[in-house]
Amino acid sequence: MSIDNPFFHRGAIRRAEFFQGREAEISQILGLLRNGQSVSLIGPRRIGKSSLLMHLCRPEVRAPFNLQPPKAVFVLLDCQELGGSPPEEVYEALLTKILDAAADTNINIEPINQPGTYRGLDRALHQISRSDVPVAVFLDEFELLAANEHLTPYFFARLRGLTTKYGLAFLTASQRPLFAITAEEEILSSPFFNIFVTLPLGLFTQEEGRTLLKTRLATTSITFSAQLRDHLLYLVGPHPFFLHIAGYHAFQAVQQENFTDGDYTQIDNATEIEANSHLWYLWHNLSPEEQYALAIADGPIDVLRQLDQQCLLCPTANKYSYSSEILRRFVRRQEVAGLVQAGPFVIDFQRHQTWAEGELISLTTSQFNILVRLCQYEGQVVRGEDLETAVWGEVLVDDPDRLKTLIKRLRRAIDPFGSWVVSERGVGYALRAPG
Repeated sequence: MSIDNPFFHRGAIRRAEFFQGREAEISQILGLLRNGQSVSLIGPRRIGKSSLLMHLCRPEVRAPFNLQPPKAVFVLLDCQELGGSPPEEVYEALLTKILDAAADTNINIEPINQPGTYRGLDRALHQISRSDVPVAVFLDEFELLAANEHLTPYFFARLRGLTTKYGLAFLTASQRPLFAITAEEEILSSPFFNIFVTLPLGLFTQEEGRTLLKTRLATTSITFSAQLRDHLLYLVGPHPFFLHIAGYHAFQAVQQENFTDGDYTQIDNATEIEANSHLWYLWHNLSPEEQYALAIADGPIDVLRQLDQQCLLCPTANKYSYSSEILRRFVRRQEVAGLVQAGPFVIDFQRHQTWAEGELISLTTSQFNILVRLCQYEGQVVRGEDLETAVWGEVLVDDPDRLKTLIKRLRRAIDPFGSWVVSERGVGYALRAPG
């Protein structure tokens, strides 16, 4: 990877000058924490949760809210290290972080003789509370702590107790809502899980996406045309992780002498190859019902909202649409039980329904049957007699124009995608991209 390419981020963004956007979320979170309110930050993998937590810990970010040292103690703990730890190790990790942060605020804390105990943690927070300094504890990858089999409801109840006694506020970050990240109902029933305001972390705004592309290029001699910027946002949507991937490959392409602005095949292909493993992860972590709803961009409202929360679908005025073109292309390549996907069409056999680019279209039984056969053999020529058999069975009728008439009506019914049904004179028809 070229060191000159500014779109190098694939993990958490650790340097303040590289962090972009999230102004609304920063203001909301710090406002809540300032008032002692715990927050549950939820968002899909690679949406920027860890980057945001690191950014919130920076004194200059907290200063407008009067939460910079020495006026507040902020602690960040990565729960990946504690997924299988007993309570003693969790208490010790929390205490160590709090003591380090307290030292930065010049709060003198007497030596703690029992670092691996709740009592030791309680004593440290008691001493901080006498200085009237608020404490906020950030728990990244919180689902790993919630699913830790060594941690009992009593452990989480004690954490809740610290919020009551000392005004301690928690900020947890997880991929799913708190009620969905533990299979143990006994754990979920702990009062700890009832103190949070839920805040989804989703896609950038379009403006934040454009600003990211522009800011990354500011230190280089390379520029992206308005057409290229629009294409990148169309290709990957305003998704911070995917924008870094697409921006990287666009930067590499623009550097080449033979680059032609408007021909983005190379950029698209390279971006899709790199993004594929992430899309694969997202797809295989969906339930069959969610996969079905994503394929048709429709379904029960609670499922659609979940897909929206996972940054896969975006609500518009009267429907849901894919968050990016690379996602739409990926979904079209997947096998979904009961569906056939080809070109702009998604067909449900059991429900006898057809969608074209997310729009439900009305077809007669004959039109439906012929479109199904064409979609099943996308790109291949289906002989006329095979299409007639699919529609009318083995009944022979001496009417050479009846198939032509049906095809003409089908093209009208699927407008503006009628040109996808291509005639191969003397042989049959094929479903093929026009042009």
